[in-house]
Amino acid sequence: MSSQVTGPPAGSGGTVKDQEIAAEQRYVDVAYARLEEMRADAQAMIREGYRQSLAGTKGSLVDRDAMVHQAALRMQALDVADDGLVFGRLDLAPGEQATREVRYIGRIGVRTSEHDSLVIDWRAPAAEDFYRATPEDPRGVVRRRVLHSRGHTVVDLEDDLLDPDAADGLTIVGDGAFLASLARTREGAMRDIVATIQREQDEVIRAPADGTVLVRGAPGTGKTAVALHRVAYLLFRHRRRFGSRGVLVVGPNRRFTAYIERVLPSLGEGSATLRSLGDLVDGATATVHDPPRLARVKGADAMVPVLRRAVADHPPGAPDELRVVFKGVVVALDRARLDRIRNDLHRRSRGSVNAARGRAAEMLLDALWRRFEDVGGAEAAEAEESAETGLWNAILAADGLASLDEEPAARGRQNGDPKRAQFDARVREQRAFTDFLVAWWPIRRPLDVLRSLGDPARLRRAAGRDLDRADIEPLAASWAEGAPLSYQDIALLDELDALLGSPPRPSRRRGAPSEDDPFVVDGVNILTGEEVADETWEPEMQELTTSIERLERSRRVDDGVVEERPEYAHIVVDEAQDLSPMQWRMLGRRGRQASWTIVEDPAQSAWEDLDAARQAMEAALGGGKPSRGRRRGRKAAPRTRHEYELTTNYRNSTEIAAVSARVLVRALPEARPARAVRTSGIDPVVRVVPGPDHLTAAREATEELLGQVEGTIGVIVPMASDEPCTASGSPPPPAAGQTSLFDAPAAAPGAGEGTVAWTEADRLRLGEGLPERVQVLDVLEAKGLEFDAAVIVAPETVAAQSPRGLRVLYVAVSRATQRLTVLTADPEWRDILLND
Repeated sequence: MSSQVTGPPAGSGGTVKDQEIAAEQRYVDVAYARLEEMRADAQAMIREGYRQSLAGTKGSLVDRDAMVHQAALRMQALDVADDGLVFGRLDLAPGEQATREVRYIGRIGVRTSEHDSLVIDWRAPAAEDFYRATPEDPRGVVRRRVLHSRGHTVVDLEDDLLDPDAADGLTIVGDGAFLASLARTREGAMRDIVATIQREQDEVIRAPADGTVLVRGAPGTGKTAVALHRVAYLLFRHRRRFGSRGVLVVGPNRRFTAYIERVLPSLGEGSATLRSLGDLVDGATATVHDPPRLARVKGADAMVPVLRRAVADHPPGAPDELRVVFKGVVVALDRARLDRIRNDLHRRSRGSVNAARGRAAEMLLDALWRRFEDVGGAEAAEAEESAETGLWNAILAADGLASLDEEPAARGRQNGDPKRAQFDARVREQRAFTDFLVAWWPIRRPLDVLRSLGDPARLRRAAGRDLDRADIEPLAASWAEGAPLSYQDIALLDELDALLGSPPRPSRRRGAPSEDDPFVVDGVNILTGEEVADETWEPEMQELTTSIERLERSRRVDDGVVEERPEYAHIVVDEAQDLSPMQWRMLGRRGRQASWTIVEDPAQSAWEDLDAARQAMEAALGGGKPSRGRRRGRKAAPRTRHEYELTTNYRNSTEIAAVSARVLVRALPEARPARAVRTSGIDPVVRVVPGPDHLTAAREATEELLGQVEGTIGVIVPMASDEPCTASGSPPPPAAGQTSLFDAPAAAPGAGEGTVAWTEADRLRLGEGLPERVQVLDVLEAKGLEFDAAVIVAPETVAAQSPRGLRVLYVAVSRATQRLTVLTADPEWRDILLND
């Protein structure tokens, strides 16, 4: 790109541009010198905090923790700002005093020791004009300058002249910073766009903090970057509100979260929690995507009653009979009676099923007592007791002693009946009862319940009329012991966690130590499942903990601390168009009182039932409690919603954007593609290659691109088939009576001959020996990512793998910024992609 310079001619110090860079460098050096002073002040605060703790008082320790924590956060922000501290400058029109105000914009705010502004934080209101000013609405800005730095050194600059009439004496350099930034090489991870945010993007970033912000836009419009910069903006402007309860950023998969993980720290914000849909539940991580049919079943809200029935079912290994002995009478409850008790327990259950073991013990005792009375045990026990008492009274009377008093009621009465109280006490002491209770009403984990549905017979019982019988066997196989967890499974685990509830919290009791309690074994009350804490020792003091430390602790698993599911103050959901109803329920539990930023493009949706997903999203955003089963949830008052649409494609060249637009027309004829603003002069390449040769051809195309681009290359292949491949490389046809898990829409071109199933082994073979800047991934993993070059393998297979296959293909062909190569076995697809 050639640079243009207007203004006074250059003197002996080099070109005009060189002189301007040197002048800006002098100012930047001053800002960095002050940054070092601020860093030294933060270090001094840390030392002062530790010095104060030497007083040895509880208050001094609290002061130490507070000072060190705040100073450490300050140090972190200062360290992040070290690279590219100053990136912008605004020259404003002269005011009443005929002086031109200059504002420097940077990653953080920097003030002199006298509190004069050196650099304005990009999130501050005074920096808003840097992003909002345009030639049509200059907002008092004459010149906007973008500084390009490498480390502490200014290496280039670009100017935008917004008000030519007020530009007397100003030098204007370059063709515009924004277009130059679009052509830069990608490095494998997303970078911030803080220096090149455009007006339509800034409106989203600075949208009101309350309610929901819904951002729509086609691929390449910068939706993800805008959402992340909005998080940084909200934490800057509303630190107390959003910093105390935290911010959650949710992406579609772990590749995506790894791709964006550097953006917020580069903006000085490291407190947000970044998760994918596959690791939102502690202790479980998704490693695979379900085939389309299974994903459709697992993600539907019909799974809620199925899971409720699974939780209420007889646990695996639970005993079928309870037998106890009281005063020589055997009392038994058979499976039918036990099942009625279990059903009644679940029907009456309010809250945690796992915490209901105490209630289960009471209901079992009630049933045993009724059974004891039914078999005539009460009369027999009374006669036996009367005879025994008479014998002892006779012995005592012979010795001149008083007769036995009735058994004291101090041990406890049941409805004033001492006989019932005695029955309860004796039965509770029996090992047969306590062992039965632990096995019959176990403390269950969500994963245990889900794995139990790997038994087809158990799944059929839970399915009721909510699942198609043809889906039972595939579903059971996906949940069998040892099967990998899928992204849809994580939402089911969260639903089960909500149904089961947390295990009972540790019980802290004053008085008798736990070793004197016969129902406490190894620190656990076997009747209630509670962990009984020893109160004989208490720490001298509890040290201060911060919200960040509590959030970090909530991320850890099996640390011995029972934590409730975290709820956040703000939640960002990226690629929201792909979320299933069950995944929306999972997110809704984490943001009942949250504000939201939702990023979506309906044209990219891979989820089929958009109406059901939209209803689930509205329930989650409304903050109401998700309905349980088929009951209606509470209807929450509608929240304020701000909707924005981004219309400019900043990622793709016009040549690549034309290819993706042709796919979009077939996938969604009424959709409107975003407008690309950059032309590269490099046409996409579409090659016709026989299906069995795709692996070799993809390898050759990748090696060719390695010599053409310096940045990242994505090799995007179809989803792996879960069916074993035949010798020809194609999956075998489904057996009689079975339905293929890959439902090919009849209208998709190329869905017949030449369609080749890809396996995980194919992907691994393709990536062997290639440099790190090459990623081999399937079409779902490519969501939200971008590469300098992309190789799309078998578009005909991608289009045929699900009813939404064309939309998934639309996503794949829009990943490249510079070069695009497509390999297809069907000549028709070459015509589709290259011809209007």
